[in-house]
Amino acid sequence: MTKYKHLEKKELFRNNHITVYSEKLQLPNEKIVDWTFTGKKEAVGIVASFDDDTILMVKQYRPAVKKVTMEIPAGLVEEGEDPQEAALRELEEETGYKAGKIEKMCEFYNSPGITDGKFYIYYAEELKKTHQHLDDDEFLEVERIPIKDINITNLSDAKTMLAVSFINHKRR
Repeated sequence: MTKYKHLEKKELFRNNHITVYSEKLQLPNEKIVDWTFTGKKEAVGIVASFDDDTILMVKQYRPAVKKVTMEIPAGLVEEGEDPQEAALRELEEETGYKAGKIEKMCEFYNSPGITDGKFYIYYAEELKKTHQHLDDDEFLEVERIPIKDINITNLSDAKTMLAVSFINHKRR
């Protein structure tokens, strides 16, 4: 495959969650174009599973889509933090449960055409109740739901759809 050449990259906007870049890119046909994309921090999602085939889900309002969604617990990886440690931290912060065992299920780019943010999904077991530690801007409800009752077609969050697909595949 003919190579692309990255010529110049400019930061257009930055906040605590994303950075927007514009980059001059030389295409394989030598045409030069401006490509705009976001640089998102890495993020984690956690399937927190109990022995009775239930998992923890969080219900929260998402301003970007103006809807309440049902999702697996998730959050951003802090600067210099290992994704697995972030998963353990986010699980306890959002749900008030600590995992005794955790393993990575997968990692992926949510939309590599427009963002370079990587997402990791972990499977957590041996859960022990502790306390929630929500951020000042987090308002969510934690629910324990039987896996068999989760219909992927009723979900609207991609990481949760992927996680439920992995769970169903693992259970076969």
